[in-house]
Amino acid sequence: MEINLSSHFLKRAKRLSAKEKKELSVRTDLFRENPNDPGLKTHALSGKLKSFLSFSINRKKRVKFMWVDKKIALFIDVGPHDEVYR
Repeated sequence: MEINLSSHFLKRAKRLSAKEKKELSVRTDLFRENPNDPGLKTHALSGKLKSFLSFSINRKKRVKFMWVDKKIALFIDVGPHDEVYR
Protein backbone atom coordinates (compact mmCIF):
# COMPACT_ATOMS: atom_id res chain seq x y z
CA MET A 1 0.00 0.00 0.00
CA GLU A 2 1.39 3.36 -1.02
CA ILE A 3 0.44 6.48 0.93
CA ASN A 4 1.01 9.95 -0.51
CA LEU A 5 0.77 13.05 1.66
CA SER A 6 -0.65 16.37 0.46
CA SER A 7 1.13 19.59 1.40
CA HIS A 8 -1.94 20.57 3.43
CA PHE A 9 -1.75 17.29 5.35
CA LEU A 10 1.94 17.85 6.11
CA LYS A 11 1.30 21.40 7.41
CA ARG A 12 -1.53 20.20 9.65
CA ALA A 13 0.45 17.19 10.90
CA LYS A 14 3.18 19.53 12.15
CA ARG A 15 0.63 21.08 14.52
CA LEU A 16 -0.08 17.78 16.28
CA SER A 17 1.35 17.16 19.73
CA ALA A 18 4.17 14.63 20.13
CA LYS A 19 1.69 12.09 21.50
CA GLU A 20 -0.68 12.65 18.56
CA LYS A 21 2.20 12.31 16.08
CA LYS A 22 3.03 8.93 17.63
CA GLU A 23 -0.63 7.88 17.41
CA LEU A 24 -0.70 9.02 13.77
CA SER A 25 2.38 6.93 13.01
CA VAL A 26 0.87 3.81 14.62
CA ARG A 27 -2.46 4.32 12.84
CA THR A 28 -0.75 4.95 9.49
CA ASP A 29 1.13 1.65 9.84
CA LEU A 30 -2.14 -0.10 10.65
CA PHE A 31 -3.81 1.59 7.65
CA ARG A 32 -0.95 0.46 5.40
CA GLU A 33 -1.48 -3.16 6.53
CA ASN A 34 -5.30 -3.09 6.36
CA PRO A 35 -7.21 0.11 5.51
CA ASN A 36 -10.43 -1.51 6.73
CA ASP A 37 -9.14 -2.58 10.14
CA PRO A 38 -12.06 -2.13 12.58
CA GLY A 39 -9.80 -0.22 14.98
CA LEU A 40 -9.41 2.58 12.44
CA LYS A 41 -13.16 3.09 12.03
CA THR A 42 -12.60 3.84 8.34
CA HIS A 43 -15.72 5.21 6.69
CA ALA A 44 -16.85 7.06 3.58
CA LEU A 45 -17.92 10.66 4.02
CA SER A 46 -21.14 12.06 2.62
CA GLY A 47 -22.56 15.27 1.20
CA LYS A 48 -20.00 17.69 -0.19
CA LEU A 49 -17.23 15.38 1.09
CA LYS A 50 -18.52 12.24 -0.65
CA SER A 51 -15.24 11.87 -2.60
CA PHE A 52 -13.35 11.31 0.65
CA LEU A 53 -13.02 8.77 3.43
CA SER A 54 -11.62 9.12 6.92
CA PHE A 55 -10.22 7.11 9.79
CA SER A 56 -9.68 7.85 13.46
CA ILE A 57 -6.35 8.60 15.10
CA ASN A 58 -7.96 8.94 18.52
CA ARG A 59 -11.32 10.10 19.87
CA LYS A 60 -10.86 13.66 18.61
CA LYS A 61 -8.51 13.52 15.60
CA ARG A 62 -9.22 12.21 12.10
CA VAL A 63 -7.35 11.67 8.85
CA LYS A 64 -9.24 12.56 5.66
CA PHE A 65 -8.05 10.73 2.56
CA MET A 66 -9.02 9.61 -0.92
CA TRP A 67 -8.11 6.66 -3.09
CA VAL A 68 -5.98 7.64 -6.08
CA ASP A 69 -5.81 4.00 -7.19
CA LYS A 70 -6.65 0.63 -5.62
CA LYS A 71 -3.31 0.56 -3.81
CA ILE A 72 -2.57 4.30 -3.50
CA ALA A 73 -4.12 6.56 -0.86
CA LEU A 74 -3.68 10.32 -0.69
CA PHE A 75 -3.89 11.75 2.83
CA ILE A 76 -5.60 15.15 2.50
CA ASP A 77 -6.05 16.47 6.04
CA VAL A 78 -5.51 15.62 9.69
CA GLY A 79 -6.94 17.30 12.76
CA PRO A 80 -10.01 17.66 14.94
CA HIS A 81 -13.24 16.13 13.66
CA ASP A 82 -14.99 19.46 13.07
CA GLU A 83 -12.07 20.97 11.14
CA VAL A 84 -11.34 17.94 8.95
CA TYR A 85 -14.99 17.55 7.94
CA ARG A 86 -15.47 21.15 6.74
